[in-house]
Amino acid sequence: MMGGNENPGSLHWAGALRQRLSGGATTLCVLSLALCGHLCADPDPYAIMRTAIMSQGQVDYAAERVVTLSSKGRATRVIRQRVTRKRGDKQRIETRQPPSDAGCLVVSDGAILWEYNPHKGLVIRRQLEAPATRQAARARAAKLIKNGVRLQYKGRHTIAARTAHAIVIRDLSGALLRKYWIDAGTGGRLKIEKHDLSGAPYTRSEITAIDYSPGFTAATFAFRPPAGVTVSKAPPPAKRMSIAAAQKLAGFSAVIPQHPPPGYVFEADNAAVTKYLGQPTLWLTFSNGVTSFSLFETPSRENAQQRAANKGRSATQWCDHGICFTLVGDLRSVQVEDLIRRLKR
Repeated sequence: MMGGNENPGSLHWAGALRQRLSGGATTLCVLSLALCGHLCADPDPYAIMRTAIMSQGQVDYAAERVVTLSSKGRATRVIRQRVTRKRGDKQRIETRQPPSDAGCLVVSDGAILWEYNPHKGLVIRRQLEAPATRQAARARAAKLIKNGVRLQYKGRHTIAARTAHAIVIRDLSGALLRKYWIDAGTGGRLKIEKHDLSGAPYTRSEITAIDYSPGFTAATFAFRPPAGVTVSKAPPPAKRMSIAAAQKLAGFSAVIPQHPPPGYVFEADNAAVTKYLGQPTLWLTFSNGVTSFSLFETPSRENAQQRAANKGRSATQWCDHGICFTLVGDLRSVQVEDLIRRLKR
């Protein structure tokens, strides 16, 4: 013994042991942080959005939904509905409140969609696009979002007792477009907010209760117009084709903006020909994967510019060098003005 002092050899051994333990702890901490960084990182919002887009019309469920319509930041109308959907774009939407809309129905078997308003005694029958056409449109949208919009992941939330991914969607200029809360298990949209040009929500749709194992009957997605109501047939869906085929069918060349608003892409294989005032009209579609706008072009002898106020989804019309243009979509005024300027020939 050395006057109560510890053995120098023991001190050396103890120090080495402490150093090893400290180094091991540091290594373990680094590994833990690395593992957490891998496992705890936010999921890719683009992957979540692609799943949500492709799952549309392909998930079975029955739910209670509340739709709130707003104007200038204030709720103006609250609608309560029972929503039932089945794979293959089958659906049944029953409105329960307010009393002025109670009993209104939207029913589809995946091929024909019926809209029934018992208060007006009116039924509208719509033929839907073919399933392959609908899926192709979803696939295009899922592809376009990569370069068309900015997505921001905002964490996990609980909606209708389900875990949901919150996603904020902005255009490439930073303007707020949508907010989605997407079911982490199914890809279904449990809550949606659509924002106007000022950034204020004008529509909020939220699922308050949902069952992913509902029971369907033969009558769930069937509809027969009640006796005595007026049945109106909506125009059939436009046949989609390449821009080259559309121009040939219409008999004139389209004026295609070479620089649409940032993020928007001209869907060259999704053109159509319709009629306006008896004249063949080219229908061009532009999309960023989340929102879209349409440009209708009709031959005309008018050359003077004729424009209407652009509010929400209102139409903006003008004529230039033998073509009358009608622009429909959620574009900001500055985007509309820029597009008109670029389309001048």
